[in-house]
Amino acid sequence: MNLVIGVSVFIDRLFIYDEERSLRARNLFRLVDDRGLNIFEPPVFGIELVSRLVRRKP
Repeated sequence: MNLVIGVSVFIDRLFIYDEERSLRARNLFRLVDDRGLNIFEPPVFGIELVSRLVRRKP
């Protein structure tokens, strides 16, 4: 099975801004890993990721 995971889930996994969202993202990636699923990102993933990281810059 293949999954498309958006940038917000990756951000929630990398940074803890909302504990509940981070926990859900961590659990999702653990489940994906345990089941050997493939992760694909949307075509605009890189652009959206950079945009979000720049906005979170201190």
